[in-house]
Amino acid sequence: MAYRPLASFGSCIARLIRRHQGSAKVVAGVAAFVVGIMVVLGPMSSWMAGDTVGGLRGKDRADAMNAVRQTLLAGFAGASVLLGLAYTARTYQLSRRGQVADRFSRSVGQLASDKLAERLGGIYGLEQVMVESSQEHATVVGVLSAFIRENTRRSDSPSLDEDSSSRPLPAWGTEPSADIRAATEVLARRPQRQEARRLDLRSAQLTGISLRSYDFHAPPRLTRTLLTWAVLCRADLRGADLSGSILTKADLRHALLARACLDQALMAEADLRGALLDDAVLLRADLSGADLRNTTGLTARQLAGAVIDEGTRLPPQIASDPWVAARRAACRAWRDQPHQETSPPPTAAPAR
Repeated sequence: MAYRPLASFGSCIARLIRRHQGSAKVVAGVAAFVVGIMVVLGPMSSWMAGDTVGGLRGKDRADAMNAVRQTLLAGFAGASVLLGLAYTARTYQLSRRGQVADRFSRSVGQLASDKLAERLGGIYGLEQVMVESSQEHATVVGVLSAFIRENTRRSDSPSLDEDSSSRPLPAWGTEPSADIRAATEVLARRPQRQEARRLDLRSAQLTGISLRSYDFHAPPRLTRTLLTWAVLCRADLRGADLSGSILTKADLRHALLARACLDQALMAEADLRGALLDDAVLLRADLSGADLRNTTGLTARQLAGAVIDEGTRLPPQIASDPWVAARRAACRAWRDQPHQETSPPPTAAPAR
């Protein structure tokens, strides 16, 4: 049974290696460094010196060899420094990613808190994660969008033929809760980065939300946002950028949209009654079936580049304008084309 003492000895050696694994790595590293120095000072120096130095004798040979060794040692030291810097940078990146992941998890956990202060802390914590880490940008946007949707979504599912006129208009001063306002503002000032997916705020109730351009360093950015069936009545969106957004059947009654950019926005069957539209950009905006009665500041020039149809309801003084009639005709001709362009070109002002 001689194998038992050998097995016991082997297990002891294995335990010692595991216990002193860190020390073993240090010893191995030092040994490798020493071997490297010996190789540089010995065979490598002779190989680099070549036949020219080999033909020298005495002090000249020694001086030449020392010069070669110094050059190689300098190169070796430089390479070691670069490797050390690369290792340090890699370690820093891994540590930073770990810290970002911890902060992300902690902030998401705070969103589920019953305390408003903790939810606000989680929202602003996610904003810092998004600003500092482009890798987490899409994830943070998705989390905040879901937070807004799930905490403001209407209890009843909207139907395709629903008319917003059946809903009472909220009183002035109605606005979302502080955490919903904070999350919306964070999304509106998110960093300008390439985003593969749209911001999803479908059916969100954002009555009275305030996203005014002069409250931000740059125009509030809700570009390419899904706002289908969203409730934005009495929202203050003056100067906001909503270009490319989808606002189909959105409730925008009495919304303040002066100087807002709605370029290429899909606003089919949106309710804009009573909205303020002074200097709003409606170029290539699809207003098919939209209700713009009682709007303020709307001009025929603004509609000259928009898509309108017979179902687009306009204020009487705008609907009777020859420019609007010409635009309706241009949009009908555009729809009758077998291969439609993205939108019909702007309509020139007709002769008066």
